[in-house]
Amino acid sequence: MRNKNLEIGMKVEIEVIRDDQNIIFPTKVEDFDGDRVLLGMPFFEGKIFFLRSDELVRIYYAKSDCFYFVRAKVVEKKYAPIPVIAVKLMGPPEKNQRRDYFRVQVSLKVMVRPEGTENWMNAYVVDLSASGAMIYSGKEIGKEQIVEIKLPLNSKEFNLKAKVVRITKDPMRSINPYNMGVQFIDIEEHMRDEIIKFILTEQRKLRQKGCI
Repeated sequence: MRNKNLEIGMKVEIEVIRDDQNIIFPTKVEDFDGDRVLLGMPFFEGKIFFLRSDELVRIYYAKSDCFYFVRAKVVEKKYAPIPVIAVKLMGPPEKNQRRDYFRVQVSLKVMVRPEGTENWMNAYVVDLSASGAMIYSGKEIGKEQIVEIKLPLNSKEFNLKAKVVRITKDPMRSINPYNMGVQFIDIEEHMRDEIIKFILTEQRKLRQKGCI
């Protein structure tokens, strides 16, 4: 089965279920081989993430301002000339209501502070989805800490609350060396819609430039 919505070079996301957790990996369509789709092998913390043969996954993607997913099965793995996995689609695409999986790489200046303090600090959002963000900051904030974020989007500023789910330090970056992954909490639906609208607009710009 071939999904005609998928195209070579298209950014997609793979969902894998491990230990009752849904893990999402960004990747892209590298090629087609008959009825098989070749996807870039997922990486986690700089290492190849092991996928079993016959493992069932979901592939998420956006097309014409709509969101879809399709079920697939891993049938082969190749490591040369580039590491890829070959998957066979298990059915037709379905409309995806879990829009928060889609993200875009950006560079947005934001203000962040730990909840309950007045210590606002400048930071940068470098990866954004409707469920969370990756933020470069100059100060370490503890994991599980609740933070407030002033996020400028579409000529508006949104005040969001988020939980720090991971924090690491990049020794190669002297300015804003901390990588802070946050998950939005108590987000109102109209805010989520504004983020989705922004993501689609940015993806469209990148597609027009040939970047995705």
